[in-house]
Amino acid sequence: MRGLRLLLAILLAISTLSKAGAQAPDSSALTEANLLANERYWPYHVKLVDPWKPAASEQLLRAGTRGVLIRVEASGLARIDFGRWGLHDVPVVKTDLLASANRIRSGELSKGQANFVTAIGPRLLDSAATPVKLFDVDQTARQRGFLCVFADPNAEGFSELAQALSPLRARDGVLTILFPQSGASDGQIAERLRALKWTVPFVFDRLAEPYAETLLPAKTPPPALLLQTNEGRLILSSTWTQAVLPRLTAALEEAFPEKPAAPSPSPAGDPKPQ
Repeated sequence: MRGLRLLLAILLAISTLSKAGAQAPDSSALTEANLLANERYWPYHVKLVDPWKPAASEQLLRAGTRGVLIRVEASGLARIDFGRWGLHDVPVVKTDLLASANRIRSGELSKGQANFVTAIGPRLLDSAATPVKLFDVDQTARQRGFLCVFADPNAEGFSELAQALSPLRARDGVLTILFPQSGASDGQIAERLRALKWTVPFVFDRLAEPYAETLLPAKTPPPALLLQTNEGRLILSSTWTQAVLPRLTAALEEAFPEKPAAPSPSPAGDPKPQ
């Protein structure tokens, strides 16, 4: 009898531990608190789960309204482009962003390229090519980050801007992109960049101004800079002046440190390290 009671006690303990394990919270689950730091799980599309009205609008956006996630802001709000319904900073709790991010993290929902690569990759032109052609999408996809430059290539001071930013193109994994704020044709923009020997890829001119409205913080006049990751997480944003350059360089070095060079092979005959 004592052995039976002991066996029942062991089985009860195992059952209790199993239930506790099943009910324990997943410590690796994404929350509003750690969503900003886990950008690789951000979904590209999000939708409202509750009706929501922007503060400066009388238009009530219905639950189910779908948009493109631009980024999660440091404030915790999600910047979402709802197309004809406008660009809005929305409380994460009003969207399915967190649920979708956790489904991506668990493998239940698949995600292809990084979000910003998906958005910008097919819309870049190669200013080094004659005639101008689409920029290599695979090369865009390999980047860790992007330095986005919003400026008029024909404006006074543009050549100085190009000269100042030119050395930053050497940083591995960070691609400089021009969003031309002008009415010039794509061919004219490419010619201007070639003349300055600053042959960075650039966005189709017709799309550049809408992208500026979408990506830049409100009321940021050009020329302006925006440094971000390949998922869209904002690292630095500023109106351009020469005084910004040291801060930009420091931000690049911190966010995108240079990868250590591979060790050179030992010359033949050298003893191998023990």
